[in-house]
Amino acid sequence: MTPPKKKILIVDDAGPVVVLCVNVLQALGYAVKGANRGEAAVELMRKEPFDLMVLDYKMPGMTGFEVFAQARLLHPNMAVVLVTGHGTPEIINEANRLGLHAILLKPFTSDELRGTVEKVLADRG
Repeated sequence: MTPPKKKILIVDDAGPVVVLCVNVLQALGYAVKGANRGEAAVELMRKEPFDLMVLDYKMPGMTGFEVFAQARLLHPNMAVVLVTGHGTPEIINEANRLGLHAILLKPFTSDELRGTVEKVLADRG
């Protein structure tokens, strides 16, 4: 029996980033959904579980950390990769303190996305 596809949620206010991530990860066989706002991501998480979320830090409305807090309530075991173009020591320290699983700095390549997602999912079993 084929194991179920891992489900990934992409959350970024930049539409091209969402499209890139969805396309790259779907090509690898993952079931991928995208959201361009934190509030939309929370709604998707209320409807279904995800194995991993790739989450932008800076978005209008809810910040990445606010979305992460909701994700922890809805799906405590979901892995989260933070994406940011603002890799300040404060953001990185806060991400580590909160227990995010990896940080991907913008701009990133398809290979960096693929490698990060595959490593996080492999580490989680």
